[in-house]
Amino acid sequence: MNGATIPGSSVKKVGTTTDSSKQSSMDKDAFLKLLAAQAKMQDPMNPTDSTAQIAQLAQFSSLEQMLNVATEMGKLRTSNTNSAAIQLVGHDVTFKSPSTGLPTTGTVSQVTMGESGPLLTIGSESGIDPAYITQVR
Repeated sequence: MNGATIPGSSVKKVGTTTDSSKQSSMDKDAFLKLLAAQAKMQDPMNPTDSTAQIAQLAQFSSLEQMLNVATEMGKLRTSNTNSAAIQLVGHDVTFKSPSTGLPTTGTVSQVTMGESGPLLTIGSESGIDPAYITQVR
């Protein structure tokens, strides 16, 4: 069998993926399956050290908490971005017009929540990314 042996067990890696992002990381479900397989398939005459197992569980717990924090931080960032855009309604702003590339002044009249974030309607132009704003009055 061709594959990488997991330390302390007889489980081998099977199957490959072509997505480079999936090759470089392992999600928590895959990690748990791997951990369960390792525990199930270990050699009874040479069991895995309990200290090593506890260390693996602690690492997994830390990883899971970091992923949860990262997810929540992403939600917070999205919420803050949306709130900041909504607060621009009624304000006069200067922005670099995506259509002309020139500085343009107008009043923010509407915010639309798009998939990539909030988009503003300023004067007669709509779909303006708040990142184009250079000045708020």
